[in-house]
Amino acid sequence: MWRMLQLHPGTDLPREKEIHYFGGVEKYRKGKEWYYNHFAGLDSSKVIGEASTTYLYDNVPFWYNPSSSIEVDRSLPMIPELITNELPNIKILAILRDPVWRAVSAYKHNMKAGRIVPRLGLRETAIRYPKMRILEYGYYARYLKLWKEFVHPQRMLILIFEEDVVKSPEKAVRCAYDFLGLDTDFQPEVLHEPVHKSISWTHVAINYYAGPLIKKLTHRRPLYCVLTMFDIFLKPFLIKQKDIEFLRSTYLPEKAELETLIGRNLDCWNYGYRH
Repeated sequence: MWRMLQLHPGTDLPREKEIHYFGGVEKYRKGKEWYYNHFAGLDSSKVIGEASTTYLYDNVPFWYNPSSSIEVDRSLPMIPELITNELPNIKILAILRDPVWRAVSAYKHNMKAGRIVPRLGLRETAIRYPKMRILEYGYYARYLKLWKEFVHPQRMLILIFEEDVVKSPEKAVRCAYDFLGLDTDFQPEVLHEPVHKSISWTHVAINYYAGPLIKKLTHRRPLYCVLTMFDIFLKPFLIKQKDIEFLRSTYLPEKAELETLIGRNLDCWNYGYRH
């Protein structure tokens, strides 16, 4: 979606996609000048924005606290209030993914970055290290309910990844363009090109164990393509069925509330694991 917005002639977006200014104490303390410098030189007559997933949360956390727990700065307003105080005319576009699959993706991302010991498994890692927020980011209803207290429904568009972005990309992009007041007749030529393919377990393992040179080589074609086609599925890295059952039991109780909150049926989320 970010790529589709970049391509529209009615937008002028910053080079850095995820600024996370409002999503962490350390970055927020850099000040407004640091934040607005990301948008310096952009055409203010066009739509300008950023895409930071950390904003779908409540309190502003410390990212670099010594604890493995989530610690927040309670002297600051909650993130939705903080953002709307600074940018009262903001429009919010949120794309929600099956929370079970989102948690698996977050686990892979953290393992690829070397932050996780593979032998612990997803469930144990999520419980022991809540600061990674592997579970937290999937509590959509909890945080959208808070956001709706500060943003009028007409200024918030919520799309479902599986139903909107995957199954009906043309409709989803057109909906986003319309929401942002952009020309909906514009059709990006690269609409069906994959932009961010999920990383394979082979790449996760290589990034976890290998040195910088090997990592760099594995991201080059055609080696990248070969590794993606022939996934090794190393045993210590595998997602186990008990991990999926744990995630399903964690998120399923919130499903009905979320459906009511966004006015959408979420049966496309089976809260299960797809190989």
